Amino acid sequence: MPGVLEGQQLGHVDPLIPGEQHAEVKVDQRTAGRFAIASGAVTIVAAVVLVIFFLVEAPGLVESGDVDRITVFGSTNDALIAVALLLLIPVAIFIARSEEPGRLSRVAGLLGLAGLGMGTVFMVTTAIRVIDYGTNSFLIGVAFAMVGTWLLTLNMTAGAKAVVSRGSRWAGIFAGLGFLLIGAFGAIAGPSAMADPTSLMSYPILVALLGAGTAGLHLATPVWAILTGRRWLAADGS
Repeated sequence: MPGVLEGQQLGHVDPLIPGEQHAEVKVDQRTAGRFAIASGAVTIVAAVVLVIFFLVEAPGLVESGDVDRITVFGSTNDALIAVALLLLIPVAIFIARSEEPGRLSRVAGLLGLAGLGMGTVFMVTTAIRVIDYGTNSFLIGVAFAMVGTWLLTLNMTAGAKAVVSRGSRWAGIFAGLGFLLIGAFGAIAGPSAMADPTSLMSYPILVALLGAGTAGLHLATPVWAILTGRRWLAADGS
């Protein structure tokens, strides 16, 4: 019966992948697909808000050096990303439970779940500035590195075709790289550098890492989420 996947196979699996078509799925596919699409839509809105932030608020923020100041568009973007990450948690649960115990992709799925949870919390604390920006950004980098590892493992392993389409896999790989680049930026820059935007601008490599990572998060992630969600809904007959 469409929409009820308890103990059933994931629809439209690749018959060339041994064992994948027999994986038990214990989370509703239709619900996971809708959460994925919702997350992608929220991320697109966040991307638009981010562009407005860079055009309107970022110059003054860099000039003042007060990164702990709450700004309308900057904080809104942070809050939207928190919502987008939160919406991906049911997606990660759905994928993790469809994997066989002990597989690398399932271990990565648990890591991704932890990263999504941490990322949600620390994006909220960034939005309302309850922790100093430098420390908060570093913690977000750790969480995003975990999410990036999950996305790369999910979309690059042989069994990925059983869960995501070929087109969305490439978007997922770029999204994973984006999350990892933000994590690398946080690890290299450290809390003190991230708290001083004026000083940070003098390191082109760090700025490039942050820029590429931010682009991957805001552009590739929604493509992956929406394509994946639509595939699940189509396979479910929705």
